[in-house]
Parts: sequence; C-alpha cells; structure tokens
Amino acid sequence: MTHKSPLTALLIASLAWTLAAAPATADRVLTLKSHTDAMSMMGQEVPAKTETHTYWFSDRALRYDAGDFSYVADFDGKKMVWINHPDKSYSTMDMPIDFKKIVPPEMAPMMEQMMGVMSSTAKVVDTGRSASYGGFDCSVYKVDISMAMMSSSMEVCVSKALPVDYSRYRELVESQANMFPNSKWMSELAKIDGFPVRNDTTTTMMGKSFKSWQEIVSSEDRPAPAGTYAPPAGYQEKKFDPMSAAAGTRKRGR
Repeated sequence: MTHKSPLTALLIASLAWTLAAAPATADRVLTLKSHTDAMSMMGQEVPAKTETHTYWFSDRALRYDAGDFSYVADFDGKKMVWINHPDKSYSTMDMPIDFKKIVPPEMAPMMEQMMGVMSSTAKVVDTGRSASYGGFDCSVYKVDISMAMMSSSMEVCVSKALPVDYSRYRELVESQANMFPNSKWMSELAKIDGFPVRNDTTTTMMGKSFKSWQEIVSSEDRPAPAGTYAPPAGYQEKKFDPMSAAAGTRKRGR
C-alpha cells in the first residue's frame, strides 16, 4: 500500500479545490435594446415594438438573437445557421455565403434578375464626432441607404473598446448581407471598424417614414447556455428560401 506524505496529501487536496473552484470558460455576451416606432403602411397599422437583442461571442462561433430569428456563424465549420423560431426550423449554409448557391438552380436566373431590381447601395461618411453609450466611447458615422421603393438615413456610433473579435462580427454581417437580395448595403456597414453601440435610423417607404434605434445595454463575460451555438432541439432543418425568409422578417416587423 502506498502512503502519501502529509505535504503530498495537502497539495493534492489544494489542486482538487482549485480545479473545482475554477469558473467555466466564459463567453462574451452583448445585450442591446432595440426599438421601432409605430407605423402605418399599406393600410395596416403596425404597433411600436421594443426587443432585447443579444450577441454571443466564443472562440469558434458567434450567435445573434433578434426577436423571432437567430443567426449562428460557426467559424470552425465554416457554416451559417439561420434559425426561424416561430416555424421551429433552421437552415444551414456554407460560409462565405454565395447567394446564387442558396437558391434552387432553376430559380437562379430569376433571382439574379431580382437582385438587380432590388439592389441596394450605402454611402458611409465619418462625421468626426464622438459619443459614449453604455460606458463605451464611440465614433459617429452617417450612413445613407438606398434601395427599391425605400431609403434609410442612419447615424451609427461605432466603438473599438469592447473586448470582442471585430473580424468575426464583420464576417457575420457580411454573411447576412449575402443572404437577401436587398441587403448588400450591409457590406458597406461591415467595413466600419468596431461594433455599433448605438444607431438611430429613419426609414422612408412609399412616402411614409418611421424611426428606430438600438443601443448597447451591457457587455459581460458569462458561460453560454448549452446549445447556444447549435439549432434548438426539435427544430426541423429546411432549405433556406431567401424570399420567404425576407417576407417573414418584414411581416414580423424586423
């Protein structure tokens, strides 16, 4: 029988206590408040809407939760997962996303034509102004977005003070830009170095305007809940349909 010296036993006990007390690996979670004013559009009254949006950053993935929809960018697997919570479904796409590859081959010519009609542009100007939101200093940019039957004027305050990987955030935004035919303007927004801690937007559509804004509430280290970077259990995988998905986001007021 092997006998441990009192010192050895003490060291083993100390190591065991240290391992037990060590915190689980924490990810960085950013929480934002998002608000859209009430609007009247095409004979329909859409009430004001306020939501909490979150970004989860890990070493290998990033997740964005925005109301009824979530986006998971798996950088190790080079996959984007789009999650539709009301439908309890999800779609998986290769990154970087090629719009022509996420539509059926027989629809590609029509979608390419539609992309031309629905194409969008953005003009980004550094105002030279600075501000602070949520305790983070930021630089103010003016972004003018133009697309078919709609335009938006945005002031976005971008910070490089948050402890996150901004290159991963840009990859997520660029992937989102390539998922929908009228979202290419997001690629210009992704070129601004940093994370948007506040944005104020006025959108004009068919002669009617409405305002929206988003602001960071908190930034903290926290262990991500199990399954954060995967589709929820019980959800059905479906092929991504950009037109149906775009219609769904508009219907639910995103």
